[in-house]
Amino acid sequence: MHGRFTSVLQGLLPDGSGAVLLAVSGGADSRCLAELFLRSGRPFAVAHCNFRLRGEESDGDQAFVQTWCAEHGIPCHVKAFDTAVYAREHGVSIEMAARSLRYAWFDSLDYGVVAVAHNANDNAETLLLNLLRGTGLRGLTGMRPSGPLPVPGSAKKLIRPLLGFSRAEIEAFLRREGISWREDRTNAEDDARRNLLRHHVFPQLEALNPAFIQTLGRDMARFSQAADVLDDYVSEYAFLVEEGTPARIDVPGLLSRPHWKYLLYRFLEPYSFPEAVLADLTASLESYGRAPFAGKTFLSPTHRLVTAPARLEVLPLSPAPVPVRTEVLRGGGLYAFGPQRLQVEVFDRPDGFETRQAAGVLVADAEALPFPLLVRPWQEGDWMVPFGMRGRKKLSDLFTDLKYSIPRKEAALVAVVPGWNAPDTAGERVAALLGQRIDTRLSVRPATRRIVRLTLLEH
Repeated sequence: MHGRFTSVLQGLLPDGSGAVLLAVSGGADSRCLAELFLRSGRPFAVAHCNFRLRGEESDGDQAFVQTWCAEHGIPCHVKAFDTAVYAREHGVSIEMAARSLRYAWFDSLDYGVVAVAHNANDNAETLLLNLLRGTGLRGLTGMRPSGPLPVPGSAKKLIRPLLGFSRAEIEAFLRREGISWREDRTNAEDDARRNLLRHHVFPQLEALNPAFIQTLGRDMARFSQAADVLDDYVSEYAFLVEEGTPARIDVPGLLSRPHWKYLLYRFLEPYSFPEAVLADLTASLESYGRAPFAGKTFLSPTHRLVTAPARLEVLPLSPAPVPVRTEVLRGGGLYAFGPQRLQVEVFDRPDGFETRQAAGVLVADAEALPFPLLVRPWQEGDWMVPFGMRGRKKLSDLFTDLKYSIPRKEAALVAVVPGWNAPDTAGERVAALLGQRIDTRLSVRPATRRIVRLTLLEH
């Protein structure tokens, strides 16, 4: 075992990499890791976490590790945690709390490489747990022998030199060499899912295939290679996604690619959409071009996806906006409507005045647009006769023509002139869709003497 370990270590740390920090609990796996490191001659230090979960037993583990380090002249770092308190305050399991606490502490210590004692059985357990909870292909690749320390922003390396060794091999080595270790009594309990697998499922699998641990290890290596190939495939089509808020996915481009369903799954993976929601979205995409598409909404716990003409838009869920109420405009000035601002200017028409304005700016004949003027959110049934057209057009149809996304439609504001409608007119005629169109009755004509300019500004 020592020879295999030395070869593995050389592959993980070909340049020496300085002293390595070993995570040592005192159990069989970490004791094996420490002994093999000691025999390798490589410099290392030990880090022991006392999670304060088993009272005197936890303190006994700490004393056991400290004694071994003192006997061999190994630097030993020890830290105690209030793990149960952390788990309660952060709403996570004890297992996840311990994981977060220990890796954050390892990152704070002055070592560039951290070694942990995960073995082949741990890896097989992880594979089966991922299968049971539902996972993508990456969840089937298991743990990797090396990678970044799982702490956001950390530049440190994490290695698992025992990943190719089974628990049986590790314990056989310790017994053969007369090396003692500490037993965690909770490992014998069936409260944790890992222990259920370890005590009840693995013996059955071993009866079917005595080498099932090695078989799963080989399969995970192949899954990892397949995942790398798929990563390369997805990266080839990254141009279909426009990053930003909202993020946009080109629907015709997506549907023209082979395996577009997998691309969609990977593009949306960061947003945690449930499987049922992804299935509904996929069904909508399958009928794209044959059935109405724009205007649908799909929700995840953190994001909202809306369908727009020829694209998908994904944006974070945000608190409900403060409702925008109808505002009475009595003259020029700057008016606030939630995150939007409307600048109103009234002035005499100068010589050579250009009626064509920049995006977001509308100009109108001041006599046709008298004050007071009302500004409010648009409503179903609103309509106008856009400048340049003869017939009325519902704003809902105009939004479609303008390719408005659902969030943009929700934020749309209109200007209303009181008294424009006859009492029996269905819906209300609006004077302007702010930032986009004015009604033909407001158009600036050769005889226009005074101008009203409406400029819609984002906050």
